Amino acid sequence: MRRFPVVLILTVLLLLSFSAIGWAAEAEQPYISVNGESAVEVTPNRVDINVAVVTESTDVKIAQNQNAEIAKKLIEALNNAGVNQQNIMTSGYNIQPNYDYAREGQPQLIGYKVINEVKVTVEDVSTVGSIIDTAVQNGANEVHNINFYAVGNTEQKIAALRQAVENARHKAEILAGALGKEIVGVKSASGNWLDQSPSPIFYDKMEAQSTPVNPGKVIIRATAEIVYFIR
Repeated sequence: MRRFPVVLILTVLLLLSFSAIGWAAEAEQPYISVNGESAVEVTPNRVDINVAVVTESTDVKIAQNQNAEIAKKLIEALNNAGVNQQNIMTSGYNIQPNYDYAREGQPQLIGYKVINEVKVTVEDVSTVGSIIDTAVQNGANEVHNINFYAVGNTEQKIAALRQAVENARHKAEILAGALGKEIVGVKSASGNWLDQSPSPIFYDKMEAQSTPVNPGKVIIRATAEIVYFIR
């Protein structure tokens, strides 16, 4: 009658031993970790142009009213140039006090500056130069920057990711070969891509009457992190 607990204990210990052996075998499976990279160039198909209407006056209300009048004219001109109303939006509005720091003592308030920032989205890259000219000719006295993007391009992104995976596999084969091993499976894998737009273009309206714009290329960079089993 007392043998049953002993047999049961031995059975449990044997099962735990086999489990431990299984875990050890899995833990002892060697592996290597590699990173793969790739880059694919695509032509930008969307542009954000950031312009501003800046007005100044000793009276803040006058500065605001003047700004609103010019901004209205600017938006109408952009509409007439073919920019959809939905692609024109206010991206910032700021009122700044102007001080005279040249006098002795405390700075003297001499007026106000109103800055109305407008973002114009253009889907035809070839029209960027003429859109900038239209904005400047109709009241935009600051052009802050021009940003180019590649929207969509799913096939190019997938192609970039595949190239990154191939690059990782190639590195793994070299590394495994140098160790006298071979790849026998994949332990884990992850990947991602990122659009790298050209550097923003900063524009000085005094440089030329007709604005030449070279958009460059958008670079899709993909990375893959893969862990391979080897033996």
